[in-house]
Amino acid sequence: HSFSLDATMSARLVLVLVLVAAAHAAMPAFPLKNAATAGLSYPAVGLGTGGYGLNPNLKYPECWIEEQGCGPIVQKAVTAWLRAGGRRLDCANSYYNGVWVSKAIAASGVPRSEIFILSKIGKTFPMGFQDTLDQFELIKAHLNTSYVDALLIHWPTSGPSSINGTESQDPACNTQLSSYNPKQCRINTWKAMTQIFHSGGAKAIGVSNYNITHIQEIIDAGMLLPAINQCPFNIFHSNAQFALKKFGEDHGILFNGYSPLGVPDLTADVPANDTQVHHIFPPPMTATTFEDPVVQELAAKYNRTAAQIQLNWQYALGIASNPRSIDVSHMQENMNIFDFTLTDVEMLRLSSRPQDYCFLDNWYTCIPADA
Repeated sequence: HSFSLDATMSARLVLVLVLVAAAHAAMPAFPLKNAATAGLSYPAVGLGTGGYGLNPNLKYPECWIEEQGCGPIVQKAVTAWLRAGGRRLDCANSYYNGVWVSKAIAASGVPRSEIFILSKIGKTFPMGFQDTLDQFELIKAHLNTSYVDALLIHWPTSGPSSINGTESQDPACNTQLSSYNPKQCRINTWKAMTQIFHSGGAKAIGVSNYNITHIQEIIDAGMLLPAINQCPFNIFHSNAQFALKKFGEDHGILFNGYSPLGVPDLTADVPANDTQVHHIFPPPMTATTFEDPVVQELAAKYNRTAAQIQLNWQYALGIASNPRSIDVSHMQENMNIFDFTLTDVEMLRLSSRPQDYCFLDNWYTCIPADA
């Protein structure tokens, strides 16, 4: 009997150790190619740190901008993410919260070497060769780091001068001059990105919101190709992205989907008299992706949340995602998506949901009718 008891206890101890090891196992990651250091991989799920909300006093404040008083919310969320085991942070200078992300990293106790920091230049800042180099120095200063793990061009066009009151030093990128040339501006900006990569300032470089034509410009110029293309992707915005995803994969470019759940935090706890931006999908889509009947059906079948079903679907498609959350329980759910498998039929059903075309919706990520 003593032998049997010892064997049982040993078996239970092994099981406990296995479960503990699984809980702390490294998150699955995608290998990066092209403009990426050898062996660099991209954690499948990251934390989005850019938001649209302006009111930090709501019950669930979708507010991430320092100037709106949301810095402490950013610090709390990023610290929680890192302590929960998350390692990839999706940042940008135009999110205006890098200093608070830096404070969170310091508060988390997680070594910098274990954290994958992605940041972006442009969008609300001007593009251009020297402008990119200057912005990168600002990004490093705000994040209190000597390097980033990935640096992206945020948008394929230069930011409007009205946002930051500055125009590009590059004649091809200065939107106020007759010399403004978006294609040449993108090439000049990419030249600066490759310089940052070769100097070791960024372990990988990529683009965001680029379409096939924009990527083809880099190919035609014979330049080093991006490692990443980050674009909107969710069940209501997927069909129009599959060709772009395939084109990127054919050229070694990882597709990274942002707003993978839509923007459900923009519909949460928004009073009728609140002026912050919010977004609800119009019919025939449900108001949020969480309410979609196919998502609901699969969540019940697999005993998972609506978010987990959608993130698992995207991971199975080979897409990295950046769900945004300030709730640590949601963060943990978003990371716990790798231990179940949807069937091929279920994958297809999720890929066949109604799509968010611009004639239905004026949201900035809507899909042009000719997409």
